[in-house]
Parts: sequence; structure tokens; C-alpha cells
Amino acid sequence: MNPIRILGIGSPVAGDDLGWRLAEALERAGLPRYFPAGMVHITLCDRPGSLLLPAMRGARLAILLDAMRSGAQPGTLRRLDMRELDDSTGLLSSHGFGVAEALALGRALEELPPRVFIYGIETGQAPSLPPLSDLVAILWPTIIDDIRVCMKEPGVVPLAMEPKPKSGGASL
Repeated sequence: MNPIRILGIGSPVAGDDLGWRLAEALERAGLPRYFPAGMVHITLCDRPGSLLLPAMRGARLAILLDAMRSGAQPGTLRRLDMRELDDSTGLLSSHGFGVAEALALGRALEELPPRVFIYGIETGQAPSLPPLSDLVAILWPTIIDDIRVCMKEPGVVPLAMEPKPKSGGASL
């Protein structure tokens, strides 16, 4: 059984710890216990450019949690399949060599898991996010679905979900 890796992306400095905090909250809420022992691993990933590929190695599915700034309402959640990103998207990262660049390198080296989903959480310009518990409640069912689909039929993706407003303006 290949493991599922949930990676909280961020840094303990410069206030870029939202991905970390969400990963920790999912761990505290017991998400790995919903699956067979050893199937789901939650990890914090600092400096994702240099550490992201080794952190995903051997996984069947990697779910990346990271902050984003797209101009959407703070707390908005966006789920991307890695296949939606192309190498020319021009995404900027506060990490320097960040998630998009690491995924492009992994694709070129053929070192990526079969499935990679990126959950971007809009932070906006000001710290006006919904409570962490609200964000976890919004993320939980989609992450559970992603893992279940991956466990049953590798390569099959659940139908794309239309964004649905949630409390605090968050959507997925």
C-alpha cells in the first residue's frame, strides 16, 4: 500500500505558516485515523523548493496545503490538480524556488506521485482569515474524498466541485 502524503507548506518565519497550521489541525482532528494504519502521513514542509520532491517520494497521492494570494476573498479555498499547472504559469512564490517550480522539476525528472492536489488558501493582504476550525471543516470532506478515490482507483479524480460559499466567505 503506497502512502498518502498531506504536506503543510510554509515557513515558521515571515508569517507564512498557514499551510503548516492547517496540516497540524488535520492531524489533531485525527484525519489519519480514518484510514488504514500507515496510509496517511501528515508532514510540515519548510523550503518546499528543495524539500518537496523528497517529501512526496513513494506516495500514491500528495496533497499540498499552502497560502496563496490571488485577489480572492480571504479564506477562499482553491483546489488544483497538478496537471492544471503548466510550466509557464508564472506563479510567484514567497519561497523563492517554490511549489510550482518544484512540481515542474519533478515532472521533468518523472519523480512525482501519480496524483498531486494543491489546496491554496487565500490570505489576502490583511490577517482577516476565518477561524482555523472553519477552514479545516471546509477542507475535510474534499480531502477525505480525494484520499478515498485514490485508494480505490488510482488515476481517477472525483468530479470537479463548483465553488460553494461557506461561512466567512470561504469556498472550495
